[in-house]
Amino acid sequence: MRIFLLLGGFFGLILSALPAAAQAPTDSAATLSVQRWYVPKHAVLQTAGGIGMVSGGMGYSLLRQRLDVDVLAGYVPRHYAGNKALGIFTLKTTYTPYTITLRDAAWRMHPLSFGGLVNYTPSRTLNRSRDSKYYKGYYWWSSTVRFGAFLGGRVTRELKPNATGRQRAVSLYYELGTNDLYVVSLATNLSGLKITDVLTLGVGGKFTF
Repeated sequence: MRIFLLLGGFFGLILSALPAAAQAPTDSAATLSVQRWYVPKHAVLQTAGGIGMVSGGMGYSLLRQRLDVDVLAGYVPRHYAGNKALGIFTLKTTYTPYTITLRDAAWRMHPLSFGGLVNYTPSRTLNRSRDSKYYKGYYWWSSTVRFGAFLGGRVTRELKPNATGRQRAVSLYYELGTNDLYVVSLATNLSGLKITDVLTLGVGGKFTF
């Protein structure tokens, strides 16, 4: 419940700032700074999904907004992580092949999206050295790096353009995914694991500014 309240507060803060943004100066220098390629195009906030109990970051939209590239920092509280809270850094790409415009043109639905991610957990609490009682190569995977893939969907609400004419929007999305370690665990233990045991569910929101 706290996670959903945090998501609601995040977008509430963004929406409350929209009127002020609409009154921002429209001088050429401001317009130029917004259009520079290295300026992020959207902000993302997500809960779960294998990248942290809560994660947030910035990203870019490419290929006519069909491809998103995001960099996020996630957090797992000590209560759920063990001896120490964890930080997780994630690079994620999401491709959305097509869009359905609803009767009200301000709403758009993206019924299918898919992508991949890689994340790194720089925590000393993870077991990097392994236990000496196991032979070399028994633990073949990295304890700090995970590679994952996911499928999902999104619904988007268009907002009024900002002072520089850039279109803004708020989106809510879900992602159903897994990672390399989970897939191998399932493949080598079909009698003990079900497909649902190796899936992760992430829910989040994106604000395009």
